[in-house]
Parts: sequence; C-alpha cells; structure tokens
Amino acid sequence: MRTLALTLTVALGLTSALQAQDNLSFQEPDVLGKWFITAVVETEGLTGDRVFPITFSALSNTHVWASTTLRTRGFCYDVDVVLEKTSRSGTYTASRGKTHVEVEELPTKDHLMFYCEGPFEAGRFRAAKLLSRNPDVNPEALEAFKKFAQRKGLSPEDIFTPQQTESCKPESD
Repeated sequence: MRTLALTLTVALGLTSALQAQDNLSFQEPDVLGKWFITAVVETEGLTGDRVFPITFSALSNTHVWASTTLRTRGFCYDVDVVLEKTSRSGTYTASRGKTHVEVEELPTKDHLMFYCEGPFEAGRFRAAKLLSRNPDVNPEALEAFKKFAQRKGLSPEDIFTPQQTESCKPESD
C-alpha cells in the first residue's frame, strides 16, 4: 500500500506543480484537463511500463485535484491527490507537506516537465515526468526533458517512454 500511495502522490504531484507557476492560473484551459505521461525517470521504479492519463481540476486558487488510474499487482486503483501551491512559483506540496513537487513549462507547445520527491519506505524517492496533451513523444520535448532530469540529478540514460493506456482491466484468475 505504501508503494501505491507513493505512486499516486508522484502521479498527482504533477497537478499542483502545473498550477503553481505565476504565469499560469487554475482557470487557464491549457493547464487543466487531460495530460499524458510521455517519458519517465525515477529512483524507485514505481511507474511501470504502462501509464494512464492524468486529469487536473482546480479546487481553489491554491489547490489542484489530480486524478489518474494505477495498475499494481494486477489490480486497478483510482488515485486522487490534492496538490497545494506554495509561496514559491512552480512549487507544490502533497501528502501533508511531505512530498515536494516542481513544474516547468517547455517551449514546446503543450508540454510540461514535472519533478517530485518525498519519503518512501526506508529512504526517499525522486521522479521526473514529461507531460503532453497528446500521447505521442515529441523529440524536441524529450531532449529538453533529458536536460531537465540531469539538472535534477537523475540519469538521462534511465529515461523510458511508457505505453499509454486509456482504461484499466484487472487481471483475471
């Protein structure tokens, strides 16, 4: 369950980071809505090779609701996380302030970079994700993401592009 909670926090941490930037507001339709995770690099390997879209909704001027689906051990889970904007632009917290989230816009249209870190089991997790309005991988955005991941201390060689999945079907017995 800790792995599920961490994965959900990472996935949903994207939502708050997106909303925290001063030049973005919760009302802007280009931030809210459906986003696809097109590239991932992380320290704990929680994402897996299949991902589901993330939907961001504004709860208030300081809170964003992130919603996605996770598939773990053959079961499907709906995951909802609330991200809280901090006083620093582009920065959010989740999990009662224990998880730190940063979001940066890319010059490539309809792309965002997301970074999240927080406690996990005996240590800490760190993850970076490239978000896009469509499920296709944009080579220019991917190159910028590799540089972003490296700035955050993550290995660009460990970046992978997960398979996009629209719906979750549990494994049958």
